Amino acid sequence: MVRDVGIASSREPEVRRGEGTGIVNITFRGTSDARSSVDRDTRVRIALHSVQAARLWQLLGARLTEEEKQQAEAARDP
Repeated sequence: MVRDVGIASSREPEVRRGEGTGIVNITFRGTSDARSSVDRDTRVRIALHSVQAARLWQLLGARLTEEEKQQAEAARDP
């Protein structure tokens, strides 16, 4: 059985990579969509091999519009 967890976040994701390791750790913090939980503050941590992280980067870029890419570039280089 797969557990489907929805999370809404306006925070920047945290990205870390340990020295000499091929693993990239991504952490998202936000609010869970679970209606039964009293404390909806949620943290999702994902560990990806560097090759998977590079592929994720490509897949995400393919889904962005040119305008979104320009906005991201402008935000990165003030």
